Amino acid sequence: MENNMTKTSEQPIGRWWLSIIVGLVAIAAGVIVFINPVASYLAIALWLGVAVFLSGIFSLVQCFSTDNSFVRNVWVVIAAVVDIIIGVALMFNTLFTVVMLPILFGIWLLCRGGVLLIQGMDLRGFRVRNAGWVILGAIVMIAVSFVVLLMPQSVGVEAVIIFIGIAFIAYGISAIMLGFKLYDVSEKMKSVND
Repeated sequence: MENNMTKTSEQPIGRWWLSIIVGLVAIAAGVIVFINPVASYLAIALWLGVAVFLSGIFSLVQCFSTDNSFVRNVWVVIAAVVDIIIGVALMFNTLFTVVMLPILFGIWLLCRGGVLLIQGMDLRGFRVRNAGWVILGAIVMIAVSFVVLLMPQSVGVEAVIIFIGIAFIAYGISAIMLGFKLYDVSEKMKSVND
C-alpha cells in the first residue's frame, strides 16, 4: 500500500522553473529600484504592482499545473490571489497607491514571507539540503514587513523604496532557491518511483 507522499509523487513537481522566473523578475525589480532611486513614487508603485501581479499569476500557473500536494497548497493559492489583487490595485488606482503603498507592500511582503517559510519548512521535511536558505529569505521578508506595517507613515518614502528593493531581492533569491529545491524534490521523487 502506498503512502500519501508516494502517491502524490507519482507525477513529478511540474513547472518548478516558474519559481526561478518569478525570482529573476523580483531581483530585476529590486535592482531597478536601487539603480534609479529618484524615480517617482508612482513609478515604483507601478513596478511593484506589475511584479506582484506577475508573481501571483506565475504562482497560480505553477500551482494548478501539477497534482503534487507540496506545490498545490491552499496557502500558495491564497498568496497568489492576494498577489493578483494587490498587483491590480497598485497598477490601476494611483490615488490608492500613493496613500496605501507602504501598507499594501507590508501586507504583500508578510503574506509572501509566510508562504515561503511554510514551503521552506516543507522542504526541510523532505530533507532537501540547504532548505535553510529559503527559510532565511522568508524570515528577512517577514522582518521587513513588520517594520513597514508597524510604522507605515513614519517610514519615509526613501525608506520604503529601500525596503522595496531589499525585499524584492530577498524574495527573488528565495524564489530561485525554492525553484531549485523543487527540482531536487522532483528528481528525488522520480528516483523513489523508479
